[in-house]
Amino acid sequence: MTTANQTEAMDQNRRRELGQFFTPDSVADLMASFFQAEWNEVRLLDAGAGRGALTSALVRRLCGQQRRPGRIDLTAYEIDGTLIPSLYETVEKCRRDCCASGIEFTWTIRNEDFVVSGSRHGELFGGDRKAFNAAIVNPPYRKIRSDSPDRAVLSSAGIETSNLYTAFLALIVKVLEPGGELVAITPRSFCNGVYFRPFREQLLNSVALARLHVF
Repeated sequence: MTTANQTEAMDQNRRRELGQFFTPDSVADLMASFFQAEWNEVRLLDAGAGRGALTSALVRRLCGQQRRPGRIDLTAYEIDGTLIPSLYETVEKCRRDCCASGIEFTWTIRNEDFVVSGSRHGELFGGDRKAFNAAIVNPPYRKIRSDSPDRAVLSSAGIETSNLYTAFLALIVKVLEPGGELVAITPRSFCNGVYFRPFREQLLNSVALARLHVF
């Protein structure tokens, strides 16, 4: 027999193993508000979707604004299979909200490791080389061992970093089209120190920082 406390402990261990930190709705709404959101068509990437809080927040904003996009095409990645049913429910609600607001909504949910897929562009783009013009993410936070499979996969994509959160950001930047927008929750550790120097150089050579918000 498994008690509620045992189940909670197992859930916490699973989240720790994956580096998961879920996003409260109020924080998700704040993140969604940072987008300029002047798209006619949104090609949205949520690389660590969880239960879909971030996607839901951005869709709410787009449905509620006066100038709405004509179409939203979502690609959501979530490695944790236990969260996929909740993510499907969230995405279905997004579809209904978009339908009520006159926005076409299409979506793909991938129960996959974004680091592996993102490091192999052919897999991420599904063969059609589709780029994204918007990305929102609360990436996992976990150190990457130098001898881990993730480190080898990232190195093959030209990314040298020591933590999953910076790996996610580097990969997302690679698949954003010119002028695309990325809003992400990250620790501040990438801002200084030798461990994150290669990531900082790659990031600042690829994007312009429009806003920094300190929680």
